[in-house]
Amino acid sequence: MFNKKEEISGESPAHVNFIRNVCKPLFESWGYQVIILHSDMDYLDYFNTVIEYPRKHMEHRGIKRGFPCSGKCGIKRDCKLKPIEEFYKSIKEPYVQYVGICKDEPQRLDSLKKDNSKISLLEKYGYTEQMAKRLCEEYGLLSPIYRFSRRGGCWFCPYAKREEHREIREKIPSAWKVFINLENTPGIANNKWNVYGETLHDRDEYLKRYKQLSIFDLLEKEE
Repeated sequence: MFNKKEEISGESPAHVNFIRNVCKPLFESWGYQVIILHSDMDYLDYFNTVIEYPRKHMEHRGIKRGFPCSGKCGIKRDCKLKPIEEFYKSIKEPYVQYVGICKDEPQRLDSLKKDNSKISLLEKYGYTEQMAKRLCEEYGLLSPIYRFSRRGGCWFCPYAKREEHREIREKIPSAWKVFINLENTPGIANNKWNVYGETLHDRDEYLKRYKQLSIFDLLEKEE
């Protein structure tokens, strides 16, 4: 979540709608129980957490964390993996995790095989990414985010594309304003959203200058 109090997800609004109103009802109609997990901590909690015991930079003690570091995402650790791990710990019997990694993703598969509790059925049945995409299309289970982006993930991520941010700016302008204004926060450990040079205010100015026909309105009409 970006802001749990206001129920603003860190996922694309189009994807959230897809998960809740397409995937969940369909899977439940097939007889599967679907549980959507949330962390107690959201993005804003992470950003505003005061560092008490810094490991390396002692000058960071007593100040806010700020933006997650690229490459070692604390959001993934604290807001994504932690609730998943806690859920699995609550299961009192043997279980297997089926993880969606295709046979043409060798690095991710190598990482997967380090954990004996995880299996990729896509690899087992010889599915490439393109084959998996066609299978999702066949069942009406391809997320609408792939109509305007090549990636699915957190919209506050430094790897998020301009079209992902265009969606947030158009659909949740209040959240977008809060997000870009985080760069104005004084005295934080990490004040760089993106280490590659572009700032959030740069991204906002780009989106202001290059307004396009909104694909998101078209998606809503189709739905």
